[in-house]
Amino acid sequence: MWIPEPPETVRILSVSDSESYLKWATQLLSSLPDVEGRVVLIDNPILPTAEQIASAVAGTAWQHREIPVITRRDLARVIADHSPDIVLGAATGPIVAQVFLTAHMLAHRPALVSGLPGMGLPARSKGMNYRRLMDAFITHSFAEAAAYTEASNRTQVPCEVLLARLPMLRSAGIPQLIAEAPRTLVFAPQAKVPDGLEEREAIVAALAEFAYRHDGSRAIIKMRSRPGEFETHHEHHSYVEILEGLRRRGVPGAEDIELGFGPLSDFLTPGAGLVTVSSTAALESIDRGIPTLLISDFGFDPGLLNEVFADSGATGTLAEVAAGAIGFPDPEWLAENYFHSEDSQLRRSLGLLATRARTAQLPNRRSDVLRQKRVLLRAELRTVTPAPVISAYRKLRCLG
Repeated sequence: MWIPEPPETVRILSVSDSESYLKWATQLLSSLPDVEGRVVLIDNPILPTAEQIASAVAGTAWQHREIPVITRRDLARVIADHSPDIVLGAATGPIVAQVFLTAHMLAHRPALVSGLPGMGLPARSKGMNYRRLMDAFITHSFAEAAAYTEASNRTQVPCEVLLARLPMLRSAGIPQLIAEAPRTLVFAPQAKVPDGLEEREAIVAALAEFAYRHDGSRAIIKMRSRPGEFETHHEHHSYVEILEGLRRRGVPGAEDIELGFGPLSDFLTPGAGLVTVSSTAALESIDRGIPTLLISDFGFDPGLLNEVFADSGATGTLAEVAAGAIGFPDPEWLAENYFHSEDSQLRRSLGLLATRARTAQLPNRRSDVLRQKRVLLRAELRTVTPAPVISAYRKLRCLG
């Protein structure tokens, strides 16, 4: 009887710069079979704190392991020491550009793969240009795969566009709603949207009205960082300050709103409902069958990063938030957007890339190196700035 040989282990070194990318990288590597994963953080102004790291790696193979922090000057040595088949650029664009440039200049370069830590629409040229030296880009829905294929052609960034499920989505098929009429509303904010103070105040006011109108209910703002900590994107109007303002004005229900910290999974429990504008948290909530609402008051467009949800069937107004009328997406939308069947194609594609790296069959893109260097000023500022300057910058951010 013929017994197939087990697949050869793929060695992947992941480099991250922030908590959201670290979460994606550790979830992704933990979900792939026959992978020897190494994960490092690169020192930069948005480096996550120990608490943020613990939340990011919760439930992964790195949950009780130390995540090394390296500097830009360490990059070439770390890559050479680990001798990976693949370097995963799980970081913001300028950092990925520096990591990939360093890896590409090695005598025997690894395959270079990147992706985004959540919903990736719209597909922006700027992000593709930062990743110009990559061999493959991971997308998470059919719509994303089509958009990034078009972006690859538009920007002349020659890469293979791969399709996989977001690694934090664990449902076997199309998720089903498990409960209705939530008693706890969890709001998942984003740093970038909505960016106006009035819009943000309206969201918190709707949460307060929900808590006020429903005895025994709870409203929670699920924070991604504590005051003074850093996220992938800077937030202009803090929900902490907005909540404090509503409390000072005596808005009914404001005192009943809680601030939540820690892994999102701790809040996605039976009896809860999730509310957001466009956060990937909506997908994690849907994955668990939790009632989920995408706020429609501000519209759905590329600027709000939520256009993909416009026809989901899970949209609703702030008035519906206050009433606790939280729905769930249509099955047809789910099948097309992020909840497609998992067929292990990503692992096979990474295995082929690893083989090409080991046998020196990856393309030589030295002609793109000079072009890549022109977009690296921002990366240099974020990764080469002297430690005292970074420390002072962080202190100013905390004071602000």
